[in-house]
Amino acid sequence: MQLIGLSVTNFRSLAHVRDIPIRKQTILTGHNDCGKTATLDALAFLLGERDIRESDISHFAIGETGRSALPSLDAEEQPRAVTVEGKFEISAAEAELLNATSPVRVRRRFVEGEGVHLEWEARVPENLELRGLQALKATELRQLASDLAITLRLDQPNVRASWLEVLEDHAATGPRVTDWVTAPIVLKDALPQLLYFKGDAAESPEVVVRSILTAKLREYTLDETTRQKITALEDEFSAQLKDDADLLRKLVVERCAFDEFTLEPQIQFKPSVSSVSLAASARGQHPVPLSAAGAGRSRRITLALWEASQQLLSEAAENSTGGGVIIVYDEPDTHLDYDHQRRVMEMIKASAKGAHSTVVVATHSLNLIDGVDIQDIVHLNSRDGRAHVQSLGGDDNDAETRRFLSNMATSLGFRNSVLLHEKCFIGVEGATEYAALPALFKLAFGYPIQSAGIALWSCGGNDGALNFAKFLKEHHRTVKFMVDADSLRDKNKEFNLDRLRRQGFAESDCLFIGTPNELEDVFGNVQWADTMNAMWPRDDELQWSPAEVEELRAEGKFSKNLHTLIRQHSSHVPRSKEDMVVALTHMLRGPSDVPASLISIFETAMKIASNAGQGYWPEGD
Repeated sequence: MQLIGLSVTNFRSLAHVRDIPIRKQTILTGHNDCGKTATLDALAFLLGERDIRESDISHFAIGETGRSALPSLDAEEQPRAVTVEGKFEISAAEAELLNATSPVRVRRRFVEGEGVHLEWEARVPENLELRGLQALKATELRQLASDLAITLRLDQPNVRASWLEVLEDHAATGPRVTDWVTAPIVLKDALPQLLYFKGDAAESPEVVVRSILTAKLREYTLDETTRQKITALEDEFSAQLKDDADLLRKLVVERCAFDEFTLEPQIQFKPSVSSVSLAASARGQHPVPLSAAGAGRSRRITLALWEASQQLLSEAAENSTGGGVIIVYDEPDTHLDYDHQRRVMEMIKASAKGAHSTVVVATHSLNLIDGVDIQDIVHLNSRDGRAHVQSLGGDDNDAETRRFLSNMATSLGFRNSVLLHEKCFIGVEGATEYAALPALFKLAFGYPIQSAGIALWSCGGNDGALNFAKFLKEHHRTVKFMVDADSLRDKNKEFNLDRLRRQGFAESDCLFIGTPNELEDVFGNVQWADTMNAMWPRDDELQWSPAEVEELRAEGKFSKNLHTLIRQHSSHVPRSKEDMVVALTHMLRGPSDVPASLISIFETAMKIASNAGQGYWPEGD
């Protein structure tokens, strides 16, 4: 089962948060106390990995009318309730097992005075009495059948299984509705396992080891043979407790003068690793318990355990009959420097690649945030103590993207230290390249240019930008430039090789774009003609042709010739020749549309970035 959405009602600041998108890799961002950890803990409650505490119940659940998921009673009679609902995509095998279609909605509810209920939305009999037949005793089944005037067939013995069969057959032929009902055991077993890593666990590798091994232990219990043994033990202990429970029931009836009092204990074994003992030793030294070791050693071990867990659990998930695994990190970057954060980001990406694994991360780290597609980011903010969600979908427009990024920047507070700690800086000539190249990179490789450790920035004719590049280089930072090929010979260009040399850079520091002159040259005639017909149609209603574009390459500067031609024949002329590249970029749809020469330059830049800075975890850190 693959979690794809989460909704929460009355859990801490999550008073009524609907449809939090969960992707294979989801980053939760936002300022302190905006609901990031609450979201992770709510997910843990949904999957049965934590109980509801008094402090979890939102204060918005008190004295507020129109509260979702609460019974419609008078205000003073309404019990406080917490509801966490998940939307899951299911595989074909799971669909057959559950007799359901994808997606499946599952919720876990806590209602004060009633306890916790795991429910799912399913097609069920409209008659409430025909729901939950599996839980009824033989006498109850016979009585229900009598009330409905249902009798056994001639070939059926008078046993519980027979009464259950005829009632289920009757329920299948009657009217059905979609409603929330108690989830079957098979669904409970199919839910994903949760592995929850907290930032403060960096001081406690024991906690991490216990979590990983407990997840593996529970996975082993899904084996059919093991499951049968555990079920047999549960039945055996239930039988042993029967007399004790009956004695308690009789005493309650006697003391409280009840006509009837039901007490039926349900036994369930949920194995866990109760404790582990860890010790480590350096070469030539005696082993030292980690509880007595320094924080630095504990942190290194914890990070190594996190990294090892991705292989251990993803391998298990691929072959498991269970619902896979959801790996949750709460502030994994706590107390980590920039290089360690990069290692954590790679670990998170690797974990999310598993076919049955999902990773959810709550973080303030700009490094982690910049390293994923913006659609994988869920931004939480808080108004009047309530958490609200902002996220981006695949069809959001540029205005929405800018507004989203602005809100995120305000809440997180981007710092100059991000620039000072980036691995590789690549300067581009101006706004055109700054707008077009990141989009082309993502189209070619499927992820943002920041994920490759590249900080792209616009230099243009700004001497201050070149002075800053010189400053970075003098402080042993990797700085390169992507420039038009004609920068080698065109002395009139604002961003030419002579200006770079005056700041201490050489031709070897440049990645040259364009054959023979500039970025516009690398795109094909068909690409330009299609863009021109879509964006700047001719006034005479004729179609621009690739042949016309090819003729412009014969002599002079291609981009200037192209802009002149459009201006002569179209009233929808682009504001400048630089805008033409941005418009063409928006027309491209797949990696094959990105020119091979640009891909080669991008690959060179990626290689430079991968070799820049530290790429390992120093033992002394």
